[in-house]
Amino acid sequence: MLLVPLNAFGNPQTLWHEDEQRMRLGLKLFPVSIGALEAFESALGPDGRLLVLVAYEGPRNPALQVAAHFETAAKVRGHGLRVEVLSAADLDAYTGPRPGGIFIASVGLAPNRLRAWSERQRTLVFSPFDGAVEDGAVVGLHVTDRILPIVNLTQAERAGVRFKPYFLAEARHYESFDEIDRRANFLLNFAFFIQWPASAFDSASAPLRYCVLGNPELSASLQRTLAGERAAGRPLQLASVQEQTPWRRCHVLYLDHRVAESMSRVLAEVREAPVLTVGDTQDLVQAGGMVSLVRENGRLHPMINRETAARAGIQISSKLLRLATLVPESRTR
Repeated sequence: MLLVPLNAFGNPQTLWHEDEQRMRLGLKLFPVSIGALEAFESALGPDGRLLVLVAYEGPRNPALQVAAHFETAAKVRGHGLRVEVLSAADLDAYTGPRPGGIFIASVGLAPNRLRAWSERQRTLVFSPFDGAVEDGAVVGLHVTDRILPIVNLTQAERAGVRFKPYFLAEARHYESFDEIDRRANFLLNFAFFIQWPASAFDSASAPLRYCVLGNPELSASLQRTLAGERAAGRPLQLASVQEQTPWRRCHVLYLDHRVAESMSRVLAEVREAPVLTVGDTQDLVQAGGMVSLVRENGRLHPMINRETAARAGIQISSKLLRLATLVPESRTR
């Protein structure tokens, strides 16, 4: 159903019901996202306010409503917002002060524009509309049983946008299928550059078992990647969710950021067991995990806690260690 209510300006706005709901949620989540920027303080203007650009294409009234809300009702870390409303064409040509963030108030803006605005302005582009993060917005909405931010980390890196760890721990991370497949290939290759003690297996021909917690997309990719693969004569096998494999029976245990609340408990369960614990945030190696696959300069990069692995009887090849950032034991306590 197309809603056409009269807004405060006496003009009709044109947003589908779902888009209107997303817009309302975005008004709440955008200030939270801006407040989580590491460079927030440096983006403040001389008057102590943060410049926000509201971009639209087509009907202007929804953008005006967004601007009015931000100027009167929104504060970020105690600072008010100074808001400018720009058409997409005007934002393409914008050369004014660098904004602290750009809020998208129209559905269907071209992906190349979303990407270009964040990269040119070196700022966060937020869109509440479905599919926008996949198209190139830096932050958007992830709607299931909870409303969470979803972050396009690839685009954030291209735009030079960095978030505080607490925000990334709570947010969903968008990864393209190519990115997920690269992560799965990293996990596959661990089998060729890491040795587990013989006591970790039931027999000489027992499989090397992978377990993934909290990332069904990675599970699906890893299932395809491991098919037919062997390492040191052992088949590589992904434990299914239905198996409910005890974590200590895994040889590679991947803990996604989505299960951050369970991370400490799971790491405690496998402490000093021959289980290679892998995650996607730096927090894991700093909490006693062994490997974190993080993004660095547009690529996946391993951070490794060699001492934790050694205590569990796991030996990591010098070739892999040379590619990694080594995390000292002192940083995990």
